[in-house]
Amino acid sequence: MQTLYKVDNVFVLRGVRAVVQIIPNQLKKSGSKRGSVQVYEKLREEILWLKIAPGSAVDEVALAERFAVSRTPIREALVLLAGEGLIQTLPNRTSIVSPLSLHNVGAFLDIYLLISRGVIRSILHNFDESRREELKGALAELCKTGSDWSAEGNLRATLTFLRLLAALAENEFQEKYYRNLLDMRMRAMILHYYPNMTSADLEERNELWVKLVDAISGGMAQVADHLMVRIIKDEIDVILRSQKPKFGHDMELTPPSEFSGAENV
Repeated sequence: MQTLYKVDNVFVLRGVRAVVQIIPNQLKKSGSKRGSVQVYEKLREEILWLKIAPGSAVDEVALAERFAVSRTPIREALVLLAGEGLIQTLPNRTSIVSPLSLHNVGAFLDIYLLISRGVIRSILHNFDESRREELKGALAELCKTGSDWSAEGNLRATLTFLRLLAALAENEFQEKYYRNLLDMRMRAMILHYYPNMTSADLEERNELWVKLVDAISGGMAQVADHLMVRIIKDEIDVILRSQKPKFGHDMELTPPSEFSGAENV
């Protein structure tokens, strides 16, 4: 069964397996944003940046007080966030921030790889020489190291750089879905990538970014494609590293029969 909701002129079609949002262009103008859209944008940012932890309960009353609005705009914002898979409604009608799940990671990574590679191919086909310096500037910010380096700063610089790549592709469909995929990977990067990334990982990653920009500038499509795949696979390797046991498999445990004083236990 499907239901069509209207939220601040945003039509949301909710079905059993799909949620489709059609957002009119006028809502993109800051002057035309109404309460529910402002709440949606703020909560979305906080969820993606883990200011609100996965699995946290959503208190509509507290949110209404915080944003100084009625509960109706809050509920409308939650419908939009549910449409992106960031909010889940439980059978008792309680809403929670969607937990990170492994059940569809493989499908996500396949699409992330394919669209990332498609973006690179489109850039090589449509590269605008006048934006070369802009690309190099974003690269310089991305490859910063030293005392002013931070995980959040690097992630923000990475997002800026990759969103620029999306724009350089000059394909509105690629850009839209690529930017969405970048947002969807943020929580995994914050929780599992940066805490487990070593200085060697960072150094190698920066070298790959530089080589990628050089390949784009030189019109080397195959090389750029290979480098983008390598960068993403290296990210995946670091994230998988975080899921491996740290010590449980390597501990020496004395059998009870050999434990000194076991007979007195």
